[in-house]
Amino acid sequence: MRVFFALGLNESVNLAARKALADYKNQLSGEGRAVPDANLHLTLAFLGDVPEAVLPALCEEANAIRLSSFSLTLSQLAIWSGPNIACATVATPPAMLCDLAHRLSQLAAWPAQRDSHAFTPHITLRRGVKTVQGLDGPALPPLTFTCQRFGLYASPSHQATHGQRDSEGRALYQCLHAFDLTSRN
Repeated sequence: MRVFFALGLNESVNLAARKALADYKNQLSGEGRAVPDANLHLTLAFLGDVPEAVLPALCEEANAIRLSSFSLTLSQLAIWSGPNIACATVATPPAMLCDLAHRLSQLAAWPAQRDSHAFTPHITLRRGVKTVQGLDGPALPPLTFTCQRFGLYASPSHQATHGQRDSEGRALYQCLHAFDLTSRN
């Protein structure tokens, strides 16, 4: 099962900002294909294919992380040519966000997959975007989210026939377990 830790940003305090982000994403047009609204998230650590037997140990380790809630502001639209995505980015990532991502990438039960890039917080809005000229839409307004929890999510593989899908047949991520930050002060 392909899994990752992420901020779902779907706490009740974030509903207006999340709706504004989804509305903004849906205003973008041109190259690529919009990510389903339900899949908007900020990846903290991608673990890759993890045996289901390892999931309880991952949850136990993640549950032991003690960090306070924090806020982050998405303020820029970026086009990344490597993965060909349009994403909302954080100009100044909060230290608590970077600390959480680092801790999750170091879990003993199943360390995160390494790539050649440093952790760069972002939320993917469209896939298949090659250039900023290929995208039409307004500037991204600053959107602030209060991060009170993170989750362990499952991502169905492209070949998988099971799992939830949206009306266009795109796989939807499933939160397997949520971890509260606010009660960990």
